[in-house]
Amino acid sequence: MSDFLTEKRDEIQARLDELAPLIAEHDRLRRALDALDGVDSSGGSSSRQSEKSGGTRSAGRPRGSGERSRQALALLRQEPGLGAAEVARRIGVHPNYAYRILPGLEEQGLIEKKERLWYPKDAA
Repeated sequence: MSDFLTEKRDEIQARLDELAPLIAEHDRLRRALDALDGVDSSGGSSSRQSEKSGGTRSAGRPRGSGERSRQALALLRQEPGLGAAEVARRIGVHPNYAYRILPGLEEQGLIEKKERLWYPKDAA
């Protein structure tokens, strides 16, 4: 009887070992799909995302609290004429994030860009 149990345990372990890479791939693909939900090539929400949420959620990631935008604006008011990478370094975010929030502040009319440097509207 113990030979049977040992054999079955070994078979189960071998199958688990065989499936492990597939499970890891499944998890990676699920995370990638979740990241892409709500984004399509035209910039609008995907039909898949619209179906999931009943069409009420906007495309892309959810908006944050705006704290980083406030920090960037305060920094530029204190030290006008900084580049995006320097703003990112000073507020402690990845440079790509600064390239996302600074144009948003510009659209709101709070800052402006002159020759790759950012200035608050009231101090420019």
